[in-house]
Amino acid sequence: MKTIKTFFALFIFAATFTSCDAVDELINIDVDTTITENIVITVSEGETFSKSTTISIDDQDVRDNLDKLDDLQITKLTYQIISVSGTENVVATGMFTASSSTYPWFEASDSDSVNLTEAAAAGTIYNIDVNQSLVDAFEADLKSGATATLSASGTVSDAPVTFTVRVTADVKVTI
Repeated sequence: MKTIKTFFALFIFAATFTSCDAVDELINIDVDTTITENIVITVSEGETFSKSTTISIDDQDVRDNLDKLDDLQITKLTYQIISVSGTENVVATGMFTASSSTYPWFEASDSDSVNLTEAAAAGTIYNIDVNQSLVDAFEADLKSGATATLSASGTVSDAPVTFTVRVTADVKVTI
């Protein structure tokens, strides 16, 4: 009888640990958040531009659970010229680059140039294609501190000009 009680106690003990692991696997929290960052770029006559800023997920649930990050999906990535001052009808050509500490993980460039004055006046929002290497690297950056560096670089047709680019990422995080 003592053997049966011992076996039963061990069985309940093992079942409890197994069911806790199963419950942990079933509990996933999806957090939808938007990351928005403005990059203010000033270009003097005869110069190219290169400006960097730090982007981060500000959602406290995500920041508190970076070690439990299961999945990250960038559902939409866009940029918009929100203001321009200085020379009118300046055409810009360039690219965005975001990088972690060791490698570039995203590059996007338009084959067409953007007229900054027209784009700002129209409120045009430009889509940036999202690829899996961007998502993988952004997830790695998040796990190591919830931030990444975003840079804009390129040329303008005329200067001086100052313009603000708003980059927006819609992100779904599973914890």
